Amino acid sequence: MIAYLAWTEVKLLAREPIVLVVSLMFPILLMVLLLASFSGDNDPVFVGHDGTSFYVTSYLGAAIAAMGFMGTPTHVASYRDSGVLRRFQSAGVPSRAMVVSQVSVLAILAVVGAGAMIGLAYSGFDLAAPESVAGVAAGFAVGVAAFAAIGVLLGSFMPSARAAQGLGLVLFFGTFFLVGGGPPPGVLPDALNDIAGWTPTGLLVDAIRTPWTEGGLDTTALATLAVMAAVGFALAARRLARS
Repeated sequence: MIAYLAWTEVKLLAREPIVLVVSLMFPILLMVLLLASFSGDNDPVFVGHDGTSFYVTSYLGAAIAAMGFMGTPTHVASYRDSGVLRRFQSAGVPSRAMVVSQVSVLAILAVVGAGAMIGLAYSGFDLAAPESVAGVAAGFAVGVAAFAAIGVLLGSFMPSARAAQGLGLVLFFGTFFLVGGGPPPGVLPDALNDIAGWTPTGLLVDAIRTPWTEGGLDTTALATLAVMAAVGFALAARRLARS
C-alpha cells in the first residue's frame, strides 16, 4: 500500500510544475550561478572552506529543505482542504501510510536534485570528493526524515494549499540564504550566524557539510534532526488521524 501511495504521489507532484521548478530547478540554477562566481575561491569569508564545497554542500541541503518547507506542506494541506484525507480514512488507509508515502516522495526528489547538483559540480567546477561518503549519506538521510516530518506537520495544520505555500516560502528563503545559500557567513554578523545555525536548515547543512569537508560527523546536528523527525512524525500522524 505504501509503495502504491508513494508512486501515486510522485505522479501527482509531476503535474505541479511550479512546485518542481521551485523545489528542484531553482536551487540547481542558483548553485551553478554561485559556483561560476566563487568556484575554488578560498576567501576567509567561507570560514575555512573553498567556494565550491561551501556552496555545493549548502545546496544539497536546499534540495531537501525546499521540499520539506514548500512541496510537502502544500501537498498535504491540499489533501486536507479537498477532503482527500477523509476519503483515505473512510477507505481504511492509516495515517502512518500517508506519512511514509510523503517521506518516500521527498527522498526521491531530494536524491534526484542532489544527484544533478553533484554531477554538475564535478563536471564543471572541479568539486573535491567528500572526506566521508557514509557521513554525507547519513546527514542526508536524517535530513530527509526531519524535513519530511516538518513538511507533513506543517501541512496538517495549514488551512489550505495557498497558506501552506506562503508559509513555506517564508521559512525556506528566510533561513536558507542565511546558512549558505547566499552571502557566506564571514560577511554576516556573528549573532545572526549563531541563530541561523540552530534552525532546521542550518542543522541540515552542517550535517552534510561537516563529513564532506572534514570527514567527521556533526553529532549535535544529527541528533537534533533525529529528534525533530521523531517528534514531527508523531505529531503529524496524530493530527492527520483527526483530520
